[in-house]
Amino acid sequence: MNNMKTRKTKPTLILLAIALWLGTAMPTVGQTELYKQYSHLKDVTVACIMNFHVNDTTQVELTILAPQTKEAVYTLVEEFNLGLDKEEVYNQFGQEKKYTLYIRNVCKDDIKKRFGEIKSADDYKNVAILAYNYNTGTILVFHNIETEERDNVIGSFLTNTLIDQELFPSVDDVNNNNNK
Repeated sequence: MNNMKTRKTKPTLILLAIALWLGTAMPTVGQTELYKQYSHLKDVTVACIMNFHVNDTTQVELTILAPQTKEAVYTLVEEFNLGLDKEEVYNQFGQEKKYTLYIRNVCKDDIKKRFGEIKSADDYKNVAILAYNYNTGTILVFHNIETEERDNVIGSFLTNTLIDQELFPSVDDVNNNNNK
């Protein structure tokens, strides 16, 4: 009788190990709540990378909202309460001469709400980072910040995108990940 249980257990363990391995080998594209909320829009391309590599050791969930028109850009600017002037948004969209970002902390559970000052280590568990690219109108939301160290890594990453604009994530990055 014991021998029969062992025979059934070994294949089950092997299948479980394979399933776990395959789960880690699956593409890293998924869906955040923000993705689900905006994925239906026709004039905004929405993408999500569940394990986006900010550097060699830090991964975060990243939602990308990439508007296709000036109107869509301004709609997102208003919805996310960025407080930017419509004329300024329209004039900078599609321009290549000046590459700038607008970055702020937002509430993890309500991305449209500014988080405010971080006063304790626990605050990092309740914050997300929103970055708005004036030239493309793209909004990036870095989820699961969790610690000051991770916050600093994301800050450094965003600073580096100002120097090397190709580092700034796009929906094309997600499409390229899916084709690998």
